Amino acid sequence: MKRFVRLAVAAAFCAASGLASATLNSAGTFTGHVGVSVDGIGSNNTPVGNVQASIPVGATILKAYLYSAGVPFPFYSDAPKTLADYNTSGITLAGNMITNFDTLVGAISTPRPDIGRWFTARADVTSLVQTLTAGAVTSNFSWTINEGTKNNRIDGEVLAIVYSDPSQPLGSVALLDGGQNTGGETTSVFLGAPLGDPTAADFAARLGFAISFSCCNQQSQITVNGSPLANAAGNNDDGAAVADGSLITVGGLGDPTTNLASYANDRELYNLAPFLHQGDTSFQIHTVNPTADDNIFFAHLYLTGEIANVTPGVPEPETYALMLAGLAAVSAIARRRRGMRR
Repeated sequence: MKRFVRLAVAAAFCAASGLASATLNSAGTFTGHVGVSVDGIGSNNTPVGNVQASIPVGATILKAYLYSAGVPFPFYSDAPKTLADYNTSGITLAGNMITNFDTLVGAISTPRPDIGRWFTARADVTSLVQTLTAGAVTSNFSWTINEGTKNNRIDGEVLAIVYSDPSQPLGSVALLDGGQNTGGETTSVFLGAPLGDPTAADFAARLGFAISFSCCNQQSQITVNGSPLANAAGNNDDGAAVADGSLITVGGLGDPTTNLASYANDRELYNLAPFLHQGDTSFQIHTVNPTADDNIFFAHLYLTGEIANVTPGVPEPETYALMLAGLAAVSAIARRRRGMRR
């Protein structure tokens, strides 16, 4: 009997914790004299458009990822769902065919069965970007994106580049794969050393998000350490038109850090300094999309401090409720069985 209760308790916890979803998972953390360049583009045109990059002359490319964000399935029955769908569609960067998508991110369900799930693909394009920037005498780059046969079923692309250059201050960059649970999700960022003074002139802390399938007042909310950072994240700021296959916004190059901006003015790049304190060793990021129809599939974090790791945070309130319900059910079963033995 005791063994049965133990197994049931474990099952209840496992079932409940499985609902906590993916959080923001680290796709790489880089510390030193590092910087980050992030940009995105989306359209149903051919070519889709140009993605930008800003990299100091002579910098060393440490990592570069290309994200391709498909529309949801089964909302569109021919939406890309597998790595093969992306690798065979004819996606190109600067005329180079990208056939090495090897990771699916954002493959999460929503509470709306009409929407279904998003399957976003990520390719490591480090060697390609190293080649494209080799010997450059400029820090500004512009490369053409094509989406091939899936053009109107892919909302757009994000190019995220981490580089090292002695001209950069000491700091950290974290690239984060999303697929955020639309019902709410918390991620914890842990620091390798207590944080310096966020009010200092040389302190910087920026958080940027990439969101697909977003337009028409579909808004996500973001809090840091429980305080509102953004009330109206979303829209198709980097898409060419309000049309599925072109609905993407990416906080990055050229965007202002406009905390709590309106839906029209929010550019998904935020200043974290007001939410941090000297001596902090961690902080929490929470996202929620009340309309359950936006895909937060990528984030990047830059900090003049040491990012040690990024991990799932505490379960959402509804998860706690399910855990308690599971334990209550187990307790009821145990009481009934004790009664049967009398």
